[in-house]
Amino acid sequence: MRLLDVARGAYVRSPAAVRRSLAPLVSLVPTRVKFGGAYKQWRDLIARSEADNSFARDRHLAGLRGLLAQAHAKSSFYRRMIEGVFGTDFDPTSVTPEQLQRLPVLRKADLAAAGDDVLIVPKAQLDEGYTSGSNGERPFAFYLDKDRSVREFAFVNHVWGRAGYAEGEPKAVLRGFRLPTFFGKVYEWEPALRELRISVFPMTEEDVSLYIDLIDKHQIRYLYGYPSAIEVMCKHMLRLKRKPRLPLKGILPISEPLFPHQRRVLREVFPEAAVVMFYGLSEKAIFAVEVPGEPDVYEFEPLYGCAELVDEGGQPITEIGKEGRLIGTGFVSTGMPFIRYDTEDRARLVAPATQENGYRLRVQAITPRRKPAFLIGSDGTRLVTTDFTPEHPVFFSGIDEYQFYQEEPGKCTIKYIAGTTGTRADAERVRSALEFKAEGKIAFDLQQVERLVVGTSGKRAFIDQRIDLSRY
Repeated sequence: MRLLDVARGAYVRSPAAVRRSLAPLVSLVPTRVKFGGAYKQWRDLIARSEADNSFARDRHLAGLRGLLAQAHAKSSFYRRMIEGVFGTDFDPTSVTPEQLQRLPVLRKADLAAAGDDVLIVPKAQLDEGYTSGSNGERPFAFYLDKDRSVREFAFVNHVWGRAGYAEGEPKAVLRGFRLPTFFGKVYEWEPALRELRISVFPMTEEDVSLYIDLIDKHQIRYLYGYPSAIEVMCKHMLRLKRKPRLPLKGILPISEPLFPHQRRVLREVFPEAAVVMFYGLSEKAIFAVEVPGEPDVYEFEPLYGCAELVDEGGQPITEIGKEGRLIGTGFVSTGMPFIRYDTEDRARLVAPATQENGYRLRVQAITPRRKPAFLIGSDGTRLVTTDFTPEHPVFFSGIDEYQFYQEEPGKCTIKYIAGTTGTRADAERVRSALEFKAEGKIAFDLQQVERLVVGTSGKRAFIDQRIDLSRY
């Protein structure tokens, strides 16, 4: 584990007050030192694999076999699972992706129930993370290598390079940041990372006018964040008849699908900007990049992990165009192995992963577990709801599941299923916190229920939205 890589990740994840005190010093460190030799090595490996399918195949097999070897040797949970399929004389040095499919698909509940038995290193050597809970379920706690950021940055920056982005260039970031509101600001400039962090809860025309001024001040040429938030910002720009002075070079959406109507809005405001999409997970299991010239078609990175598309019975999808579940086995962070992990996302098959194509699975129409959606405020503005709810599970103490229901601007009902020991006070705490986050634009009320509304696919929407969003 490289100390510089750990320190870099620790800075990014540290509290705002700590980052503000360290930022002036960190900003003086040259970009090449910030990213380090391991980062450059990974960039070179990714570039070589992109040009050489044989190299990609060999690296993919090495990553898979190395992961299985560690999991079998150091995790009692995975040892039992692997030996239950392959026997006690299991030899990881010859396992293929096809043989991997003999292992069971694992869900969040399986890993949560396994506890520390799933880990291959002590928990103290790992960082704790959570899924967002934005699908209405309680967040899932997982663990990642402290030095994984350098590998993650290598893949992300390689993708962004298609838009001309280079390490250290400034960008405006539209994500679910908890900004220092006690300063009376809706933004934060992060000098060490050269990021203009913009509040998206909510985002008014007055806010966007200020953001344009700040983008000009910092000479920003890239927008990075949720498509739903970037769409709202662009619509405000159209109404304001304003946009940044410098032509935008790239739009770098994350976490949500980018719909055709959103692409049209982005193109109308920034016709010169390249739009570069990638798909990834907080759990670092698999990573895919949108194929240039083929909107909504994604190709998975073989050096990052092993991606599968399976049916409801866990069998591989082989029929082109058929929809299935995305399953991931990750190589980037291994302290808590994710082996045949059910991402809860779905997609349609475009091309299967084979030895000939370097094990690059291609899919279309990824439907993520995070549903991009909006709540409508009392003034008719859209409130972006990706990461609207906090990630830490303590926030949801006493509540097993929840769903937003809205049929009138400025009003929203939180439907919830109480936990075994949950009380009305738990729900009131959540209601009060979300009203504060919405800055008074939405009044929330509570409704305890025994079950929540699900769609025809069996999936539950984060927001049961009954308002015609085309009017807002």
